[in-house]
Amino acid sequence: MSGSTDELLHALASQAQHDARNINLLFAACDGIQMDQLLTTLRTAHFSPRGQSVQGSDELLNVLSQRSWDLLIFASKDHYSTELTPAKALDLLNRLNRDIPVILLSPGHEYHDPTHWLGIGVQAMLPERNHELLLLELNRVYAQLQTRRELRNTQNRLAQLQQRNQTLVESSSSAICMLHNGLILHANKSFAHLFGYDNAEHLLEHSLRQLLEERFRDDLDQILRECDHSSSALQRNLTAQRPDDTRFEARFSFAPSEYDGRPCLEVEIITDFNASEEIFRDINPISGLNNHQAFMRALEVACNNARRGGQDRNLMLLTLDHLEVIRTEVGIDGVDLILRDIASILKQKVSRAHLLSHLDDNSFAIILHTADPNKAVDIGEQLCHAVSSHICQVQNTAIHTTLSVGIVVINDSAPTPVELVSRARMMAESLHHGNRPGNGVSLYQEEKTLLSSSDAKMSKRLLNALKMDRFRLLYQPVVPLRLETPTQYYEVLLRLMSDSDKEISPNAFIAQAIEPEVLVELDRWVIKRALSELSSKQNTEKRTHLLINLSGPSLRSAELVQWLGEELRRSHVPAEYLVFEISESDAAVDLIAARHFARAIQQLHCQVCLKHFGSSPNSEHVRKELDSEFIKLDGSYIQDLQNRNLTMESLEEMLAPLKQQNKLIIAPLVEETRVISDLFSAGVHLVQGHYLQPPREQMDYDFFEG
Repeated sequence: MSGSTDELLHALASQAQHDARNINLLFAACDGIQMDQLLTTLRTAHFSPRGQSVQGSDELLNVLSQRSWDLLIFASKDHYSTELTPAKALDLLNRLNRDIPVILLSPGHEYHDPTHWLGIGVQAMLPERNHELLLLELNRVYAQLQTRRELRNTQNRLAQLQQRNQTLVESSSSAICMLHNGLILHANKSFAHLFGYDNAEHLLEHSLRQLLEERFRDDLDQILRECDHSSSALQRNLTAQRPDDTRFEARFSFAPSEYDGRPCLEVEIITDFNASEEIFRDINPISGLNNHQAFMRALEVACNNARRGGQDRNLMLLTLDHLEVIRTEVGIDGVDLILRDIASILKQKVSRAHLLSHLDDNSFAIILHTADPNKAVDIGEQLCHAVSSHICQVQNTAIHTTLSVGIVVINDSAPTPVELVSRARMMAESLHHGNRPGNGVSLYQEEKTLLSSSDAKMSKRLLNALKMDRFRLLYQPVVPLRLETPTQYYEVLLRLMSDSDKEISPNAFIAQAIEPEVLVELDRWVIKRALSELSSKQNTEKRTHLLINLSGPSLRSAELVQWLGEELRRSHVPAEYLVFEISESDAAVDLIAARHFARAIQQLHCQVCLKHFGSSPNSEHVRKELDSEFIKLDGSYIQDLQNRNLTMESLEEMLAPLKQQNKLIIAPLVEETRVISDLFSAGVHLVQGHYLQPPREQMDYDFFEG
């Protein structure tokens, strides 16, 4: 190959479009020099690149919800030592159903065997310094991505046109039906009323010939044959016949169309009068919630917004378990009463910020205005618990009901609204596979790896890791902002060490499927190590308080409080030096147990922090029941404040009752200077985040003591 690298790059760039193509890149395990080199190469090739570096899985998850990204590039590493590895990134992208190609850069000029990486889903593995090959492959992968996006957009536009057409058909005062092989696939209300039927269901799968006067039936057969050989519309004057033998003459218009994925003919009947009854309503008459049509319109809008990037949502489909059994016991009227009860519970539990709808006899749906699928799973679990703990009284019969919840992410890779609903319904139905009773939550993933599926192997691995001492504690400072105190606060964070000594966050290995006993054992291990660390600091002048997270099962462990009292006596650590963090969602699921546990450890003189405050509709109720000394806001509020999606007035209004009751307020996820002044003005007492200091093995933060 003749010519320099720069000459070749220039030649490749000259073949590109004249206008620069925007490309958004994510870099993992890349240093500044590597990123700058690649961005410069792309600019030379008539790209307009925008790069952002990510270091961990949590950061990647946050960045993905901000906008649409084109490529994720990992720099050359013999062993990926960061929290975010290519395999983890691919798992995360797959879990979110994100179509973002991953490219690995290998050291130097050599072309390493990519078999392993291609096998797990990496698009390409390229020599870092072979700029020619790198640019060619980037162009290829990016072009393929654009083709897939254009195909999805075309499919979505087609689906939108079909949906709009169907909406027009439903609301039209003209009588319209869809015909396939002479049989009626679908008819609107005007069509049904025109022929004397109360609803269109009586007409489905009937032949249109039966609705015509006998002498015109051969004419219809001829029209259908002509339509089979022509793509143009046809019109004929025909005489129709109703079941009561009344007749009317009308103009029949036949045009090629499509219904439910099948080619068909759209038949419109034009008469001298129009159906006057209102065709379209937005409210389900049983529950008073939005009906199916209103929900599908809203879902289409949510999909369109998500495809533009930065407005990800989650779709939640809730189905009533064992409907047929319940209907047998209480009848149709009893089922309607139960559906009203469930609708009432959902109205109470689901924030008005989310769209709540009633789709059919046994299905409800929610468009959650959150990009975090884990938060959607938490909300789904709370709703399952609320419904399962409610007893419906139907006359003299007490009916115990449960829900199965399917969740699917709405983002820039989302399919059509109809397909999204289908995926969510499939996830809900999966909770009944293998003799499972439902009453759970499933998150859609391409490989069908459900968050709710059992994983006994993981429980065994965690217990084995405890025996092998493969866990480590990190500490992140919680810094006083409006609090004058000599006390130092740190949050204790658990990490699992892999065989290659890489730190794994609990988000990666703790899921719903972990056995409760294992989670309690992990909590005990953390408490014991934290007490040991505090005991070693007893002879120092510093007063160090540790914030320790507790899992939901620990709140229901009768033995944990007694064990904790014994450990405190053995360690001689003042009990007030321990602050136990209880998640608002865990507390809300079993509030009686959480309240009992909080009071028990407060009697030991330990303190309680209610974290994720504001993440559920009944936050105030949970706060009153727990009466904790500390309140840690949900991180979404801090992110919204940083993104200017939350006003100071709204934040101050939320904090006002907390300040009146002398709660110590903590703001997590503080990532920039500007937000600190806002939090100070709002009255927040303590702040925490990577901006101040990321988690470290040592408690060595400078608390500005002099």
